[in-house]
Amino acid sequence: MRFSFMSGGKGPAQGTGKRVAVIGSGPSGLAVAGYLASKGHEVTVYERLPLPGGVMVFGIPEARIPRERVFGGCKELEEVYGVRFITSCKVSANGDQLLGDNLAKDKIELQRVIDENDATIIATGTWNSRGLPAENATYKGIYSALEYLFRCKANEFGLIPRKERIKLGVNVAVIGSGLVAVDAAIEAAAEGHKVRLISIEHQFDSPSGSYEIGRLKKKGVEHFERTVIKRVLGEGKVESVETIKVNAEIKAGVILKLEQIPGTEQIIENVDTIIVGIGQVPTPPFNKEYKDIKTLRWGGIEVNDRYLSSKGKVFATGDITTGITKVGRAYQTGLKTAHWVDRYLQG
Repeated sequence: MRFSFMSGGKGPAQGTGKRVAVIGSGPSGLAVAGYLASKGHEVTVYERLPLPGGVMVFGIPEARIPRERVFGGCKELEEVYGVRFITSCKVSANGDQLLGDNLAKDKIELQRVIDENDATIIATGTWNSRGLPAENATYKGIYSALEYLFRCKANEFGLIPRKERIKLGVNVAVIGSGLVAVDAAIEAAAEGHKVRLISIEHQFDSPSGSYEIGRLKKKGVEHFERTVIKRVLGEGKVESVETIKVNAEIKAGVILKLEQIPGTEQIIENVDTIIVGIGQVPTPPFNKEYKDIKTLRWGGIEVNDRYLSSKGKVFATGDITTGITKVGRAYQTGLKTAHWVDRYLQG
């Protein structure tokens, strides 16, 4: 991840005296920081986790995005463009407790950040996971894919002890076919578990792409297509699952129709762990609306076509405005947002 292209390799422009805060250091947050710093603005990035990079570091497997590329980009932002990173610091206005918040050493009020800067960009992403929509979904042995991946990475960085990793059983069912679910399946298979992937999509309709599902199959992962879990079976913990086939119509990640097909029920025996990767929801640094910053029905922050929120000088970018997307799209959204923030700062 390099940022020199933003300034044509010439380094930052002459300082403007404008101060900018970026909340979150995922792909969109880093794109915003790099663009605005290259224009000569003074940029501070707040990250609640001990290391910058967001899900690129704490969720996506190393084979997909090498962490050294991310850290190298952050180092360039610091040393060449003067970006200040404040890690282990959560910016909040009584927002939800999120995965990894226990690793934050400091907390700062959102209003203080807004008051102290000429522009504030919220890029806090989607860190809450959707639950399993099935009977007995509270049984022991059911985890979110994001939490599973996060704990694996946090342990690898020495931030949590090995005993705090999620201990999977021998036979794992991963629910979903987006990249988070696929990445969880890759990680579980690499650990030596027998993995089954269950999704409402056909392989060729999967959000992660047919190629990714094909890679999993080559690793021995069995794929149950057009299928949902109807019931989790066992005595208070996962022992097997009852599935049913579905007719589904999905467009741009939105389920338009989902009908169960009677008579297609099937019991999958010997399932002792379920990893749920059927999507995440936005996690702004506040609950619902906050001092005129409006949110949408699905939880994202409402912005106009210039990524400006309903509160003056507060912008939002990335998955917090679009819902969960791939890294490339989040990065591009960050660049577009930064363009309009720069125009705003120039008056």
